[in-house]
Amino acid sequence: MNDEDAVGALKRLGLSTYEARVFVALQKLGTGTASEVADIADVPRSQVYGAAEDLEGRGLVDVEQSNPTRYRPVGVEEARERLYRQLRSESDAAFDYLESVREEYGATEESESIWTVRGDANVVSRTAQLVESADDHVVYGTDDVSQLEPAVRDALAAAADAGVAVTVVSESEAVLDVARDLGARGVSVAHQPTPEMGAERVVMVDDAAVLVSVASDDGTETAFWSRDTGFAAMLSSLLGEFVADVAGEQ
Repeated sequence: MNDEDAVGALKRLGLSTYEARVFVALQKLGTGTASEVADIADVPRSQVYGAAEDLEGRGLVDVEQSNPTRYRPVGVEEARERLYRQLRSESDAAFDYLESVREEYGATEESESIWTVRGDANVVSRTAQLVESADDHVVYGTDDVSQLEPAVRDALAAAADAGVAVTVVSESEAVLDVARDLGARGVSVAHQPTPEMGAERVVMVDDAAVLVSVASDDGTETAFWSRDTGFAAMLSSLLGEFVADVAGEQ
């Protein structure tokens, strides 16, 4: 990391460009006047005063009332804690506001929405979130053990531990072995006629939410999911009937 990297990081923590450059310069100097700071900070001296005053307001700089005025930065650990606290405070306020206005102008009628998630990591995250939201039962289908990523395994195991009925459906014995290790019921469809959808994974939660993923042309995973819609109810019903029929024969 160099000075510009540090300035960029401080900007992401809420400082302006001039504030960040002045603060980095003062850390190098220990104490300094506006002229001394300007010499190494790539900040016009006229702008150093305002930036230093703003840093003082943030509790990051002490000002010595001398002629010329001298500035001293707080220690690195103290600065870290102050910026973290300010960032947490700002983020808490922002997200509290977003929560208060969420769907303020949203439609009151049920939306028949099917959402798209692209990218392997995003699909895994959405899959785990859906499983974690289960209150009663989960059906998870895949023929590839690599589609049981650590986050998905953790979510399935936690659901089973919480008393949720977790069923894993697969043609693969490797998948079913993992499912049983997680405390889930494994249902084999190795000798069953199954529809060829080209799906990487299928998830059904509480007959209310479904997710179906496919491999994109570039090899990454794309998922389509829906909750509390007619589409989700229909697909959940079909999947539930299929699993019940297959499980009844085993």
